[in-house]
Amino acid sequence: MRDIRTDHTHILMNIRLLPTLLAAATLLFAGCLPESKNPLSTPATSTIDARLEGIYVARRDKKDDDLSGWHFHYRGAKAGANGKARSTPWLEVLDIEHRKDGGLKGEAYRVLTTHLGGRDYMSFIELGSDNGKEKASLYSFARYEVSWAGDIRVWLVNSSVLAQAIKSGKLRGTVKTHKNSEDVLLTDSTEHLAAFVAASDPATLFGGKPMVLYRLAR
Repeated sequence: MRDIRTDHTHILMNIRLLPTLLAAATLLFAGCLPESKNPLSTPATSTIDARLEGIYVARRDKKDDDLSGWHFHYRGAKAGANGKARSTPWLEVLDIEHRKDGGLKGEAYRVLTTHLGGRDYMSFIELGSDNGKEKASLYSFARYEVSWAGDIRVWLVNSSVLAQAIKSGKLRGTVKTHKNSEDVLLTDSTEHLAAFVAASDPATLFGGKPMVLYRLAR
């Protein structure tokens, strides 16, 4: 019989993470992620995935890498007539990075979670960083999975696939080509975006190695 603990340790040792979002700024927005004027679901149609709430840490590939801690929390709303507080569909994500060459660095995100075709997705907005400047309200997309141990794996959307979808007329948007990159802006509706994602191969649309966050507490 295979030792599950040994297999799990082997997996953890061999997973390579993207640098520190979803880091939030350096992970979620690494390399000019494509952006969208609309999310994959509206607040009214988004799911509340309680599995995500908790405190996490991102694995460091090297001893000298900065330590990054993540907090996931669904924003609450005031109690209604029944006297009970409720959760809103907005997931608030806070990344605190302990920088070796300075103080703490914080990045904040607001996220809508969407269940499409048996898989789970995020539409996230960067709220700003510790410099106090807010970003424009444009969404970026990611796919995620929650393991039996409560750890989260996050795959960022593939910019090239979306750029090709825009060029071929499958999605509405613009593509600006630069010397070594492309700026992709989706202008399509939430309904069309959700249908495109649901019909796409997740390994192609959200390819590459995932970012992995290990749960510390709920």
